[in-house]
Amino acid sequence: MTLKWTIVVGVVLVSLSVARAQSTNATQRSAESALLDLENRWVAALVNGDTATLDSILVDSYVDTDEEAHRSDKQRLLLAFKSKDLKMSSIKLSDMHVFQYGDFAVVTGTADQTGAFQGHPLTPKIVFTDSFVLQSGKWRVVASQRTTAHGE
Repeated sequence: MTLKWTIVVGVVLVSLSVARAQSTNATQRSAESALLDLENRWVAALVNGDTATLDSILVDSYVDTDEEAHRSDKQRLLLAFKSKDLKMSSIKLSDMHVFQYGDFAVVTGTADQTGAFQGHPLTPKIVFTDSFVLQSGKWRVVASQRTTAHGE
């Protein structure tokens, strides 16, 4: 009888471990889907100059570092759109990868973009790293870093 119970307990423990791993994988897939959706909503807001959506997506302490190593904050970004200094015509995202660490996540990728800042054309192809935090069940952007993509 002891051997039988040992086997039963072992099967139960293995089953619980498998169920927990499946639940964790489903949660990670759900977060990945939410983050990729947020990236796409963010891009749509940038192209449309939708400052209300940008305001809701970006945390108040958001930090942006552009291809020229200039840093900006949320308020300056919103002002650039409102003043029409920044105009995005199109952004096409590709090669995105999501890395989640609990309530923090990083998305890396590539973007082809057209637009202008103060009349100067934007860098046509960039690689980016975006950082997110989960606040009250909602992913929000903390920081973004862009680099010119050379030779791709």
